[in-house]
Amino acid sequence: MPSLRVPVAAIIGGSLLLAACTDKSESPAGPSPAGPRFTVSSYAGQIVINEIMADPNAISDTDGEWFEVTNRGTAAVNIQGWTIAGNNDANHTIASSVSIPAGGYVVLARNGNSGLNGGVTANYAYGTMTMANSADWVALRDGSGASVDSAAWSTSMPVGSSRGVTDPDSDNLDAKGSNWHTSAVAYGSGDNGTPGAQNDGRRSPLTVRILEVGQGDAIYITNGSSKVVVDGGPSMTTMASRITSLGLDNQTINYMILSHAHDDHYAGLREFFKTSHNIGISYFFENKDASTATTLGSLRDSINARVARGVLTYRDTDDPCGTGASICTLLLDGGAKVHILKPKTSDTNPNNRSVAVKLVGPDSASFSLWMAGDAEHEEIAWFDDTAGYDTSLGMNVDVLKADHHGSCNGITSRLLDLLTPTYVTMGVSSTNTYHHVHTQTKDLLSGRSIPWYRTDENGQITFTSPGTPGGGYSVSIVRGSASMNGSADAASSDSTCDNL
Repeated sequence: MPSLRVPVAAIIGGSLLLAACTDKSESPAGPSPAGPRFTVSSYAGQIVINEIMADPNAISDTDGEWFEVTNRGTAAVNIQGWTIAGNNDANHTIASSVSIPAGGYVVLARNGNSGLNGGVTANYAYGTMTMANSADWVALRDGSGASVDSAAWSTSMPVGSSRGVTDPDSDNLDAKGSNWHTSAVAYGSGDNGTPGAQNDGRRSPLTVRILEVGQGDAIYITNGSSKVVVDGGPSMTTMASRITSLGLDNQTINYMILSHAHDDHYAGLREFFKTSHNIGISYFFENKDASTATTLGSLRDSINARVARGVLTYRDTDDPCGTGASICTLLLDGGAKVHILKPKTSDTNPNNRSVAVKLVGPDSASFSLWMAGDAEHEEIAWFDDTAGYDTSLGMNVDVLKADHHGSCNGITSRLLDLLTPTYVTMGVSSTNTYHHVHTQTKDLLSGRSIPWYRTDENGQITFTSPGTPGGGYSVSIVRGSASMNGSADAASSDSTCDNL
């Protein structure tokens, strides 16, 4: 649970007003002989005022005002009987059941009708209470009257945009302060905000682990409370060891992505579905191409069994958001974004059916990563010439997870022109019979002074970024150094690699 934060006051006109968290009838001269009426709830620090829309533009203030509350704890909390307080109106007691799930959000709105309130799905309507545009406060108190949280503003709130907490584990008292940001995401009738969802400007550290799994790919990403797995390598036994070392038993993977239907990418994913690990998986993305492979069929059986139980959503990467859009963006808990890019649909080569994934850190200028399974030259050109991902999304990144384990058919000069990576990584085994990493790949990277790391020589490769503006990123390895050669490396005889 987050550390306890005591909501001591509201800031009005540059001064502190204790009324935000105390009984307004208390004498300014001091507490009564019976002692102070102000008490701090045991829910302080767990139930947090997370977002405020005080001055809507697409709809009138009368209908469009709302604020959002999040639950930072591990158990649901019902706030029926709690009190909403503000500077301008009598307190309002929440009259019906409103349960905030663990890690979830509820929206408390002036008008509960989404057709009238600007398109907000409200969990509760508090009616006539108002929030001033330029100087006000809002507070939440539990059923005993103890203060849970409060937020205030002494200058004008933005017109048509909410203010959201950047880090809900830090002080959120001043809604115009540095721990709040103005939302830039449109909702409903056109105002900006993220009612009922994670705030768009939240930032937490980002960690990317390129796992050592032999001749295969497996990437594990964490940001805030979000966990993402991209591919699982060739071995369930190896992945079982990684699950243990990463502490993933009894956890939930928010997004699992299979780049394409080759067993050196999917076989290890089967381990996550074993009941002995008790791992939840919220979303699974893959291209769902027909296959006669029994191991892939077994994985899909496990996926569909969870779909049938209503505990997993299964998405086809040819339509990753289920809306027909070619790019689906997933917002992680700590502010990072995972862009899932529709693969080349017309190709019959499984490698060229690899979905591309672009990871962008909470501070987009600090870290980004491109990974596209085993995509070969044909799909690489398609990303650029046909899909237009170089312009519709932008392909420039800090790190490239090399296509096809360092094979020269997974890299081109044009790809490096588009990505301009500072580092390249390869998931490869020292005993592979493909002669990865190919000499042509290393020559191309060396010619551009781009260092590489490889799991056979360096072990797990970890990139970390603090998520703060200008925070940059760092890279760490288990052993060795950058740009090492491997015992299996050799030149490829593939003619497509003659002119990269």
